[in-house]
Amino acid sequence: MQKSKTLTLVLLVFCLLLPGSFVFAQEVHDATPVEQAEALPRPPAGTLATMSYKPSEKEKPFFAKLSDDEQKTGSMFSDYSITGKKGTYVGWFGIVRSIEENPATKETKLLVEHKYFDGLTDTHILALSFNGGGDFTAVLSGVGLGIKKLSLIKVYGLVQSETNSIPDVKPEYVRHWDWGRFTFLEEYGSQQGNATWQKLNKVKGRIYSPFPDQKYYEDRLGKRTP
Repeated sequence: MQKSKTLTLVLLVFCLLLPGSFVFAQEVHDATPVEQAEALPRPPAGTLATMSYKPSEKEKPFFAKLSDDEQKTGSMFSDYSITGKKGTYVGWFGIVRSIEENPATKETKLLVEHKYFDGLTDTHILALSFNGGGDFTAVLSGVGLGIKKLSLIKVYGLVQSETNSIPDVKPEYVRHWDWGRFTFLEEYGSQQGNATWQKLNKVKGRIYSPFPDQKYYEDRLGKRTP
């Protein structure tokens, strides 16, 4: 009996040392990659220009997975719906409205206010519509990922479910724009957003600014509170 126990212990240690072997311990999940968008160079005084959206080098593999219908998500000429997309691979822009970190499961749940994007942006700052298709959620692996409330993110992943017209995206990659690195070009697309967020907007009329400051965001999105 003692010899049998010894042999079993030796075999177990041997298996644990093998590359790719089964590990009888809590599985460690890699954190969802979150890339911080860098500030773009300011244009010469008195000049502004537009260009097509250019994904970053890290972003390109995920952007390439989007179908043609999912590369542009709403414009002044065509509607876009975030509902009814279960099973679709998407790349959605949106404002982070809430962040719930769970240290026990090492996950971060985001509630995101979707924003339409027609594929065109300013050359010096990301510019997109103030209107959007509603809210969606995304649960990222990891905590302390550097995502800020009321910042702009782009979430790439598969829409895995939808509850009460709120899609849930399983994110593969997230790009993050902090204040000062994005602006709202205008209000194109049919507004389907949450009425709660709309009430926070104090601006009537011109929504755009090429060089937004803190007040710009607070007047349109509300204040960053803990």
